[in-house]
Amino acid sequence: MAAKLTGQPLAPKTWQINQPEKGAQGQLYYCGLCDEALILTARDIHPLKIVLIFDNTCPGCGFELENNLKRDPFKVPDGAALYTNTNCSDPDSIVPPSDPFTLSLVRGNRLTRNLRQSLRTGVEYFDRVLVIRKGQLVSLHGEPSLSFSHLLCVRAILPEPEGLNSDCIFIDGGNMFDSYAIDHYATILGLDHRKVHERIHLSRAFTHHQVDSLVTRLRNGIDRYNTKFTVVSDITQLYCDPDVKNAKESINLFAKGVRLLRAIAEQTETIILTTTLQSRNREMENILLRAAHAPARIEGSQVTLEGRCDYAEPEPATWASGLLAVDDGSLSSRNQRSNRKIAAR
Repeated sequence: MAAKLTGQPLAPKTWQINQPEKGAQGQLYYCGLCDEALILTARDIHPLKIVLIFDNTCPGCGFELENNLKRDPFKVPDGAALYTNTNCSDPDSIVPPSDPFTLSLVRGNRLTRNLRQSLRTGVEYFDRVLVIRKGQLVSLHGEPSLSFSHLLCVRAILPEPEGLNSDCIFIDGGNMFDSYAIDHYATILGLDHRKVHERIHLSRAFTHHQVDSLVTRLRNGIDRYNTKFTVVSDITQLYCDPDVKNAKESINLFAKGVRLLRAIAEQTETIILTTTLQSRNREMENILLRAAHAPARIEGSQVTLEGRCDYAEPEPATWASGLLAVDDGSLSSRNQRSNRKIAAR
């Protein structure tokens, strides 16, 4: 039996929509400013049609959709071919049986002007799977993301084209910054330890409100230090702290901060990297997944791009071609966490 075309109700925000494991490959249209979900469909729809259906006004934030309409690949649950925002006035007119529109829209802020890879880890497999470019919000999920954030900080200081020849900002949201790891990677890359630390501007936060304040003032820091690379470490930890009294306010602050990080990366043509060491809150993970230009998950020896259903990179047997395990005990964790230690050859 063919899937119904009649519009089914859609959750208000993109981060409230859980992508099903099974379903048809489709597209999720949403407002890039407030993440208001508009249309989820397995059919191609011309963006102008969606703008007209919603009278060029986002039902969530009230801003014009003409310049803020975004689209991402998303699986459509079986049983219906169309899901719409509850404020959609005429769902049946979106995808008529003889829909003449065949053009497709890709998310505008994913079309990076500079297609060349801007920053590499030096790990062959990782760099092949995840291409990091200026103007991107990059999100890494998994415990190894901590080691990668330290490695990328040091590599960003390298002269171009190996690095960005840039200072770095490190917003430490989980008290995980490891100066020993920085020294380790500086030694491997032949850099002076003292000069490397001078070029990494560290700001620590101990509450989610402090993280929000640092993110709000990040643009000033980028302008002041002329940085091209920023890390927000273990970004969800403080927002999920047991001492947080208002969970809804915490999620709203988190969503606002992530949207701001994405906007700053695009506007300044810099790279902003967020890390999440472990799963804590599904809604926050969905917010990051929808906002990041390059979201990836690291599990064991495999790196996968989240939200990419068409990626066919085979899992390597080992990372030996590009990654050297460091188990000499020289890298200690402030939180006594057993972190995976890595180094680029």
